[in-house]
Amino acid sequence: MDNNIFTILHIACFIVLSAFPWHNVESTNIITDKAGIVYETDNSTNECTVISYDGKSGKVVIPDDYEGYTVTGVADNAFAFCKQLYQIVIPETVTEFGNGVFAGCNKSRLTIVAQAGSKAEQYAIQNGFLVTDTVKTVLSVKNIKDIENYQERVYVYSAPSKVKWKSLDKKVAKVNKYGKITTTGPGSTIITADTGGRTLRCKVKVLKRTQRNCLKLICSKYVRKEMSDYEKIYAAHAWLIQNVKYDKRLYTKGTVPAVSHYAKGAFDKGIAVCDGYSKAFMAVMEHYGIPCKMVTGGYHAWNIVKIKNKWYHIDCTFDDPVVNGKFNNKNIYMDFFLKTDKEMYSTHKWNHAAFPKCTSKKPNKKYRTV
Repeated sequence: MDNNIFTILHIACFIVLSAFPWHNVESTNIITDKAGIVYETDNSTNECTVISYDGKSGKVVIPDDYEGYTVTGVADNAFAFCKQLYQIVIPETVTEFGNGVFAGCNKSRLTIVAQAGSKAEQYAIQNGFLVTDTVKTVLSVKNIKDIENYQERVYVYSAPSKVKWKSLDKKVAKVNKYGKITTTGPGSTIITADTGGRTLRCKVKVLKRTQRNCLKLICSKYVRKEMSDYEKIYAAHAWLIQNVKYDKRLYTKGTVPAVSHYAKGAFDKGIAVCDGYSKAFMAVMEHYGIPCKMVTGGYHAWNIVKIKNKWYHIDCTFDDPVVNGKFNNKNIYMDFFLKTDKEMYSTHKWNHAAFPKCTSKKPNKKYRTV
């Protein structure tokens, strides 16, 4: 009888122990490297995830391998509130990122160093972090050449301390405390950025705002020869939206100067109404040999443009709307970019028989006019 009881207890104990998830306990482990990076390892895959950071340095390098484990992920809140952090190198092996990885960090300074095309680079871009492929403290832009009243934000990658910005000639260009440069007049100057005991310099050359200079600039800075017609059209569309304002005097006074009806208004003054936008767009297309026409109807003007024997509507004026009662939109809208006749019917009126039909919904994005 005693032997039977012992046998039954032995079998029951074996069943209980066999059911207990011992493999989960043994397959993971927490280890910390000399820099203070804490990893959770997985023995079943020989991979590990960064789960926290106990170090004090502002520069962190995550290795692609630690003690035989491939580093493949960064966990939720791994570097949360590490406000001293200004540079972190993330290897290409890291493909998984948790939530709030850098929550509470100094986002204006923190630079993620990652290889082009990596998941780390994608993560940085999607979450609004500075990203570069170098560990050096450098400016995002070293030379700026543009027209008057142009704005560009310049960043310092891996800035070891708060950046102090300064313009050597505010009559040519000024800069605010965040590195936003605004060109103010023709000439040349230097914008300096002081950080960590070093001074970085950005050369700025400003051209007088004229139609000739605008066209030269669009063609040299924003459009390249190897670009497709689609890309050139997009670049011209984007430039007009970001560099031309609708002449609000048409609303406030019921009339505008004659120049606002011409390309000269858009290029020289940065102000135009619908036909001024349209004529300026045509001027850029003409330079590239891309067929383009101006369409008028219903007290409005816009364009149609040809890509590989097919025509499309494009309305730069409507894609540069009045937002919250203000005429200073900088967002690139695409609501009226390369549209069909059918898509334009509800908002535009024109003599259909006088213009080519626009029926294609899928422009050829690779075609390039010779």
